[in-house]
Amino acid sequence: MEREFDIRLADVANGPEKGQVLCALEDIEDGRGREFKYGTEKEPFEFFVYRRGVEIFAYQNACPHMYVPLNLKEGVFTEKSGKYFLCNFHGALFQVDDGKCVAGPCSGRSLESVAIGLEDGNIVVL
Repeated sequence: MEREFDIRLADVANGPEKGQVLCALEDIEDGRGREFKYGTEKEPFEFFVYRRGVEIFAYQNACPHMYVPLNLKEGVFTEKSGKYFLCNFHGALFQVDDGKCVAGPCSGRSLESVAIGLEDGNIVVL
């Protein structure tokens, strides 16, 4: 069964094509994320890929409360325990596995997932 995603990068203006390599898994430190930006100057699309061991998760870098980026520091998307993504502006907490907000002003809403996968040690566009 193929996982469902909210956003396909091929649908984003100036987005990468299906199958394009974004980076190698080893380019992202375990427990950290890497930011990517596509779109246009007027309509940028920013997302991040987060690594947990050999698992990867990708979400639009926008809190559903006010659509501000989650992170203040490059590559840092979780609170100290690493269990939840943290919106550093409003304190909202999101589950890593599905992006669902479990605490904060957007409780019950979710981050928008981005269609990526892992092939031969590379993170690729699905």
